[in-house]
Amino acid sequence: MGNTISAMAGQTLYIDCFSGVAGDMFVGALLDLGVGSLEFLRAELGKLDMDGWSIDTETVKVSGLAATRFLVNVEIEAQEPRSLNDIEDLIAHSGLSEKVRSKCLAIFGRVARAEAKAHGESLETVHFHEVGMVDSIIDIVGTCVLFEELQPEEVYCSPVALGSGTVKTAHGLMPVPSPATALLLKGIPVLQGAEHQELATPTGAALVAYFGRYFGYLPTMKLGPVGYGAGTRETKGPNLLRLILGERTGGTGKAGVGEEIEQQVLLETNIDDSTPEQLAFLAERLLEEGAADVWMTPVVMKKSRPGVVLSVLCPIEEVEGSLDLMFTQSSTFGVRVGNVERHCLERRIEKVVTRYGTVRVKIGVWKKRVVTVSPEYEDCRSAALEHGVPIEVVYDAARASV
Repeated sequence: MGNTISAMAGQTLYIDCFSGVAGDMFVGALLDLGVGSLEFLRAELGKLDMDGWSIDTETVKVSGLAATRFLVNVEIEAQEPRSLNDIEDLIAHSGLSEKVRSKCLAIFGRVARAEAKAHGESLETVHFHEVGMVDSIIDIVGTCVLFEELQPEEVYCSPVALGSGTVKTAHGLMPVPSPATALLLKGIPVLQGAEHQELATPTGAALVAYFGRYFGYLPTMKLGPVGYGAGTRETKGPNLLRLILGERTGGTGKAGVGEEIEQQVLLETNIDDSTPEQLAFLAERLLEEGAADVWMTPVVMKKSRPGVVLSVLCPIEEVEGSLDLMFTQSSTFGVRVGNVERHCLERRIEKVVTRYGTVRVKIGVWKKRVVTVSPEYEDCRSAALEHGVPIEVVYDAARASV
């Protein structure tokens, strides 16, 4: 609490779904983090042409942790299911900002596609039941309003705890996760968790799938405020959604003077039945598609066959593309995936003038001190051919000119 939006904007947000995720938990956690206020949220939600509701918050203790519970009070006893068109009209004709409307429409569109596929209907015929209720609409719109206030630069999310057992829905008893939740979380890391009940609701799944950009471990960052949103279920562990805000010390951030830390993913697979030409082609394609580095290590595999370990280092956002290439362009049946930190020198490129022409030089800095000077090969090669001198002479001249 007490943090201004301007101080929070542009930072990294980590969504910790260790006990699942629901719409009310999301709004509660954002408010607990210090984003906006209840009065601000009331005013924004009042721009919806929707009557019979009110909102409030309460501070609660869950397993000894102080958290914010977001409460939606609905005066309407019986609510009719809404169609996607109903929801779109409600959002489109509201007084919400264009960016908030766009976020809301995208999220409800995701839910509609999941519900339609799960129940074998079309987007025109599918109806929202639980997600179309007033409280769920307020949860989704409220989250979008507060996210637009926060404006994080990047959003990471933990694996989502799903729970187990069955859940009662308008369609009857459904397995956990519900069919819509499973579709909404397709391609996102999940885990079952220890609770024998639903932990991730369709509303929560839709919000995580939309706002989450990267999924996995907590990235390296300087911790800032932490917000807890309390759920309403009775669970063995703390039924909380945790939001962690901080300043990245990896990627675009600096870990220290002259050092950068990048969050990377290491993909590895053992191959013993591909030709050197096939492997070379695959390595070239991986680098072209965005891998930071690719290398092969000779190994002796089962039945004493010589083979290689193909290793690919790539940013999180390039994992899917790299996996596509590894599976379609090699004979592998499986790839090991792990998150790693890559500590790097602070780097810059300078152009230096030598007696053999201009050469680009990569300079590495560690603790305010230049420790590496690496002339670009292609520049040195061209200069050596043009002047008829050994390439090492051009390398030496470039280094001496820094």
